[in-house]
Amino acid sequence: MNNRFLEYLLNNDPQKTLSKNGLAFRRFLNPAFNKIIHFKTPTRLEIVRRAKMPKDRPVIFAATHGFKEDVDNSVMTLGRHAYILVGSLEQFFKTTDGVLAWANGVILVDRTDKESRKASKDKMLHLLKMGGNVLMFPEGTWNLSPNQLVAGIFPGVYDIAKESGALVAPVATHRHGEMVYSILGKAFNITKYERTLGLRVLRDKMATLKWQLMEKKTPVIKRRTLPVGEEADLYWKQQISDLKAEVDYFEHELEEKSVFRHKDIFHKDEVFDFMKRMMPHHKNAFLFNRKLT
Repeated sequence: MNNRFLEYLLNNDPQKTLSKNGLAFRRFLNPAFNKIIHFKTPTRLEIVRRAKMPKDRPVIFAATHGFKEDVDNSVMTLGRHAYILVGSLEQFFKTTDGVLAWANGVILVDRTDKESRKASKDKMLHLLKMGGNVLMFPEGTWNLSPNQLVAGIFPGVYDIAKESGALVAPVATHRHGEMVYSILGKAFNITKYERTLGLRVLRDKMATLKWQLMEKKTPVIKRRTLPVGEEADLYWKQQISDLKAEVDYFEHELEEKSVFRHKDIFHKDEVFDFMKRMMPHHKNAFLFNRKLT
């Protein structure tokens, strides 16, 4: 499939990709669109909790991201219309997912292009100022971490909320078997906090909702039934491989580069990289002691 007729959405001019008429038409179609999504999605959705959203201000919905159907299920969870920020261009242009996203309302971003990333912010601001809402996934890519409920989130959500006056509402989805569970949290003014703290508060809210879904809707697993050591690593790698295989186009290199990492966080390889360039000397001999690494 080749959705070439949708390439105009990559234009960096908000006026050429968004309009008041398009917004009004998609709002009108939203109830019917959600029914189509409901029948299209292979999983069943249970909305555990849905906070009431304010009607006098636009909302940026900030959702967790970690499996194929979470976009569809997040859309159905909102209870109101929102344009989706989409950065998976291969999936968008080469599958029916792209046509459905366009029918709902979409803002495209080429994550490899600096101008496109900037334009996506301009488009979201344009949409919010028209009274529309935005559904975005501020982790930037699927969270495939073995231990983080929510990965680091990009600061764009804060900047857009500050400039537009929009509120931010956390959304969490969790899949278990053929069921997907979701919660829409209360909308809040993220800009009452300074930028770093505001992003931390949002991430905590998203992670709390995710934890509540896992705690309430996932059966308790006894630790002794889980693999350990190398078997645990292989088990997790297989889980990730199976997740990626669910989508037609998973851009591995791009998705790995799209993980947000704060400048103060370093990987183990980076921490010990200096040792590759260090000349052995009696004063630094202790650093070469393998027991320390």
